[in-house]
Amino acid sequence: YQNRKLYKLYLILIKIMLSNKDKKILAELEKNSRQSFSKIAKKLKTSKEVINYRVKNLVKQGIITRFFTEINLHKLGMQVYKIYFQFQNVSEIKEQEMYDYFTKTLGIPWVVSCSGKYDMIISFGAKDINHFNEYITKIMNKFSKCILNREISTTLVFTTYDRKWIDSNLKIRGTGVGGDIVDNKIDKKDIKILANLSDDSRVSIIKLSKELDLTSGAIINRIKNLEKKGIINAYRIGLNYKKLNKEFCKSFVYLSNKTSEQEKKIIEYVESLPEIFTLIRCVGSWDLEFEFNVDNFTDFHKIMKDIKNRFDIIRGYESVIISKEYGINYFKFI
Repeated sequence: YQNRKLYKLYLILIKIMLSNKDKKILAELEKNSRQSFSKIAKKLKTSKEVINYRVKNLVKQGIITRFFTEINLHKLGMQVYKIYFQFQNVSEIKEQEMYDYFTKTLGIPWVVSCSGKYDMIISFGAKDINHFNEYITKIMNKFSKCILNREISTTLVFTTYDRKWIDSNLKIRGTGVGGDIVDNKIDKKDIKILANLSDDSRVSIIKLSKELDLTSGAIINRIKNLEKKGIINAYRIGLNYKKLNKEFCKSFVYLSNKTSEQEKKIIEYVESLPEIFTLIRCVGSWDLEFEFNVDNFTDFHKIMKDIKNRFDIIRGYESVIISKEYGINYFKFI
């Protein structure tokens, strides 16, 4: 009996140690999901085989949902827009039909299901306002009876931060999609590279070399050039928050009589919070959007109340809990 108790305790301790090791691996992948397992192994003082096994296990468990590349669409002549929907008389079957249409037919790269002020949010890129209007027209022609209300915003810049809650040793580093719109001309080879990297940031140079009929050196140089131009921002991972006991909460923040200096102070404070994941400056009904990974909705409201109390130019906010994220494939914007 005593041996069984000790064995159970041993299993619990092993599980804790494995969890800590996995967090370290997730932290490394969070910083750069394209880095080699050999490099991660060296940092964590273990073997490449151990890293390979653990990463495969994290994928198998559904904790890591994907490896993807963050692309700055503004560097490819694209403007990012969002549409926020409130539904009416929409069944689960109808909602799934809408998701399928958005992701498969229209190729919209970011679609999320929410509870709160909105039922669904979509985000995509367009070459100009007429191109954007084509998307809206197609959506309303097909689903106008299901849509009670909609809001539209234009993204100035959205900054994604490394998720410090994964590992307290992570420094909060942000990469931004936005800024001046520059139409960097890229050829078909670069487009194929971006397509592959966007779908899988860990795609091998050898695979790319065979597919594009280029030498490994040429592929590496092209990737470096895309990074140098700011087209490739970062190599990231998708996570299943439910399996990590986290909630994905989003707030829409209204400012009154804002100045650039006041807005900057709010942004500097919010980006210092360990729960922050994405911060968005936009033109629309509100001024800012914050996305947090929190333990529960109560913690989220505590954070938002604290922010509101610190900055009197915040006249209010609204919020949603994102229940399902259908992934991000930046290349679908192009």
